[in-house]
Amino acid sequence: MSLPKAPTKDEASLKAYTARRKLNRLRRAACQLFTSEAMVKAIQKLEVEIETRRLLVRRDRHLWKDIGERQKVLNWLLSYNPLWLRIGLETIYGELIALESNSDVMGLAIFILNRLLWNPDIAAEYRHPVVPHLYREGHEEALSKFTLKKLLLLVCFLDCAKRSRMIDHDPCLFCKDAEFKASKDLLLAFSRDFLSGEGDLSRHLGFLGLPVSHIQTPLDEFDFAVTNLAVDLQCGIRLVRTVELLTKNWSLSKQLRVPAISRLQKMHNVDIVLNVLKERGVLLKDETGASIDSRDIVDRHRERTLALLWKIVFAFQVDVFLNVEHLKEEIEFLKNAHKRKALLGGVRTFPNDFKVQEDSSNFSSQTYSENVKLLMAWVNAVCRFYNIKVENFTVCFSDGRVLCHLIHHYHPCYMPLEAVCQRTTQTVECSRTVTVGLNSSSSSESDTSLNVVEEMFDQTVTSSVLYKELLDNEKQNFQLINAAVSDLGGIPAMIHHADMSNTIPDEKVVITYLSFLCSRLLDLRQETRAARLIQAAWRSYRLKRELKLSQERDRAARIIQRSAMNFLARRRILRKKNAAIFIQKHWRGYLARMAVFNLKKAKLEEVQCMHQAAVCIQATFKMYFMSKKYQSMKMAAIRIQRQYRAFRLGKVQRKKYLELKKSVIILQAACRGMKVRQDLKTMHQSAAIIQSYYRILIRTMNESAVIIQRRFRTFLERKPNIQRQKYLSLLNATVIIQSAYRGFVVRKKMQQMHQAATVIQAMECKGRVSNKGRYFHFKQRWFRAKMQRKRFLRDYQRVVRLQRAVRGWLSHRSAAAAVIQRSVRAFLARRRRTKFAVGIVKFQALWRGYSWRKTTDTAKTRALRCSLVKANENFREENKLGNRTAIAIDHLLKYKHLSYILAALKHLEVATRLSPVCCENMAQSRAMFSIFVLIRSCNRSVPCMDVIRYSVQVLLNVSKYERTTQAVYEAENSIDTLLDLLQMYRGKAGDKVSEKGGSIFTKTCCLLAILSKDSKRALVRPKCFGTVPCIQSLYKLTARKHRMDAERILVKQKTNTALGGSSSVPVTPLRIKTVSRIKPDWVLRKDKVQEVVDPLQAIVMVMDTLGIACY
Repeated sequence: MSLPKAPTKDEASLKAYTARRKLNRLRRAACQLFTSEAMVKAIQKLEVEIETRRLLVRRDRHLWKDIGERQKVLNWLLSYNPLWLRIGLETIYGELIALESNSDVMGLAIFILNRLLWNPDIAAEYRHPVVPHLYREGHEEALSKFTLKKLLLLVCFLDCAKRSRMIDHDPCLFCKDAEFKASKDLLLAFSRDFLSGEGDLSRHLGFLGLPVSHIQTPLDEFDFAVTNLAVDLQCGIRLVRTVELLTKNWSLSKQLRVPAISRLQKMHNVDIVLNVLKERGVLLKDETGASIDSRDIVDRHRERTLALLWKIVFAFQVDVFLNVEHLKEEIEFLKNAHKRKALLGGVRTFPNDFKVQEDSSNFSSQTYSENVKLLMAWVNAVCRFYNIKVENFTVCFSDGRVLCHLIHHYHPCYMPLEAVCQRTTQTVECSRTVTVGLNSSSSSESDTSLNVVEEMFDQTVTSSVLYKELLDNEKQNFQLINAAVSDLGGIPAMIHHADMSNTIPDEKVVITYLSFLCSRLLDLRQETRAARLIQAAWRSYRLKRELKLSQERDRAARIIQRSAMNFLARRRILRKKNAAIFIQKHWRGYLARMAVFNLKKAKLEEVQCMHQAAVCIQATFKMYFMSKKYQSMKMAAIRIQRQYRAFRLGKVQRKKYLELKKSVIILQAACRGMKVRQDLKTMHQSAAIIQSYYRILIRTMNESAVIIQRRFRTFLERKPNIQRQKYLSLLNATVIIQSAYRGFVVRKKMQQMHQAATVIQAMECKGRVSNKGRYFHFKQRWFRAKMQRKRFLRDYQRVVRLQRAVRGWLSHRSAAAAVIQRSVRAFLARRRRTKFAVGIVKFQALWRGYSWRKTTDTAKTRALRCSLVKANENFREENKLGNRTAIAIDHLLKYKHLSYILAALKHLEVATRLSPVCCENMAQSRAMFSIFVLIRSCNRSVPCMDVIRYSVQVLLNVSKYERTTQAVYEAENSIDTLLDLLQMYRGKAGDKVSEKGGSIFTKTCCLLAILSKDSKRALVRPKCFGTVPCIQSLYKLTARKHRMDAERILVKQKTNTALGGSSSVPVTPLRIKTVSRIKPDWVLRKDKVQEVVDPLQAIVMVMDTLGIACY
């Protein structure tokens, strides 16, 4: 089967925007994007960059004079799609470009040459007053600035518009044969050839707020036309593109494997479509009940491929084609219009008793969705004007009349009512007697009904000729429909008279075709909206006027009728009154006689009732008194019985309890005695074994020492004489040196003593001249005795210390043996006691678990246990925290890409938060230094803020653990880096909108406070130059922002209070020293505090930790 190719994306978008209304809508969307706040700020920054000559065209490049350069720029701009280029130029210049069509490349080229590379206003400003085509100085610079500004704005705007998918069918931004397929490549080429001192122009524009990132991939240029359903849909790319357009989920193309060469790649692409359909609840089975699989599509199974296409069409038929709100509005409008028209006709015919009949359609909507029900409601609302009821999507559409009436209702010029053939197989019945009758069961409801009477035909007309004529009429109706649809446009030719007439049409085809037709008619109703509103208003006015006249006539008739009825009623009332008086007279006499009789009877009954009442009261009181006495006696007996039974039962229970207690005490005593005897026996055996081993060790050591001494003496005796001579010579030299040194020391002391004696003699010679000699000898003798006693005491102390050391060594040796024995015995006793205690604890845990499960075991707890078992079964070795930490540290040290670093930091954050072992591994590796280097290399962009946030969190987790806090502190430039980080994010500390900046500031403050928690570190840091002023300035800024926020909240609360609300004064955060209570997440303590989230409280905590005053 040969079919024409489907139009490409570019052709479809050109066709869609050929109409003036849609093109104007596209222009408005482009203007809104261009005048958005972000774009306006970026354009202002770009103008400042160009005016301050930070973006400058090279002086040797003449964009207008040099024909080659001009042609190069023109070719670069013409590499854009003509439709995108037209929208971009019209938006940048703010004017409409007169082109023959959206693909008029010649008109775009002329506009670029005359308005982008040239400016008549600048030429008029710098034109020479006398010489033509000569311009004053500065003309070329102004023209280059103008061209540079417009060119950069055009490229950046087109990139932004393409990323926002401004055009419905999203055509390619660049032509398929263009030199460039990315905006960044075009900017790099322009920067390389024309700009001065500029490297990466796209990066410069990104800083200004004009980022470019669009890259045209081969998938965007893929030819999505389908010529053979089995072959072209085999790869799955066209199916994915179809579902992507229907669901508006633009992430499906990113999952494609292009080019799809192997069978697995094709099956993967088809599975994407099948998964989307399954998520929307589509049952993927064909008419025979067989499942539609990706292998069927890849293997070119035509029937199942068609079945899948119908599934897609039927799943998205009304959801995509129609606007449900507009459809509901149209149905309501049609119902009101028909109601007004019917009321107007009914008022003329039956002014008193006319009521509009409600629609009683027999449409079975149990198997259809809500949108399909709305579609049927719309069809019935339109066909009600033509007195036709539509009950299904099959037979009712087989003759084409319903479709003709739908088109005629909205566009009578394309479908005249006279041209519609009403004689079809649905309206004319052929009988064996060759008679024809029109089924006009509802033909008299409005003035637009078809008044067709029964006719008799010639007997020569056969039944086959009549049937053929009816089929020709249906064929003519479908030809009218196809002609009208081709004029309307936007509706595919899905129906043919051979598939609709003389058969039961396919329901899916009819619903899909109706969806397209309804969408197109509702889209084109804007042109006829005003006329329809005027008609509705006129009909409403006319209906009100007719109703008013009818009400006035009815009121006059009612007044006349009321007067006549009042006269007749008065005559009837007078006759009834006379009859009533006669009846009343006789009735009152009868009532008086009966009253006397009743009075006598009542007095007799009253006396009897009083007697009976007295007897009843006495009996009731006696019964109440006796029942009360009986109840009290009964309760007393019950209480006595209960107490006596309790006493008997308690006596028996106490006897059993004492017997059981005695048995338990005996068993406990026996068990404890047996355990103590076993323990003593084991301890005696252990002590005997230890003593035997220790004696063997001592004996072995003594024997070893004797053997070593014997062999050493033998070795000395067997040494040659040369060694002994060397030893003797060395000994003599040592003795000589020692004697020389001792002589030097003695001589020095004697000299000191001589000097002392001389001084003493000089001092005492004045008063004691006669006893000079004797006193001098006495002094010398006393001094020598003193020195000798001093030497004796020194030698005596040395001997005492030596004896004490030997005795201490001997006592220490015996004490060591006793300590060893005592430690071993204590160790064995502790091990036995620990094992026994562990056994008891395990038994208690098992018993408590069993009792708890027995009392509280539910389906939820059983499901939880099953999930834990399954989780343990699915456990993998690489998911352990230790392995994840090692892999993350390796990636952090090896890779430089931001995504790898961010993923590694996320793993490290989880590991350090949950495991102290991972914190110690972090401290032992080079990861700390790498994290601080990474923090110093980041800027204030959003990805870098994520990296800094996770880096600070990892450092905070490691520093919370006391064993690894010192490792974080000892990292190179750690405190300086944290202070720089506080300075960088100080502006966002109190901003409630910038959540990431605020979290970085508070977490950095907590980290700095934890690192300065140690007193030594807290004393060292403030001595560093600039630390105290830096922290104080941060405190002032944060306190000022907190105060401003509090005042703003207070003013807002006062306003709310004045309006009737309640107010509360904002609380200033307390200055509490919480650093010592910040513990790791695995520590479970009641006094543990979480991280501080208030910026002011965080900076105050840092100042309190460092001992800095707040002023």
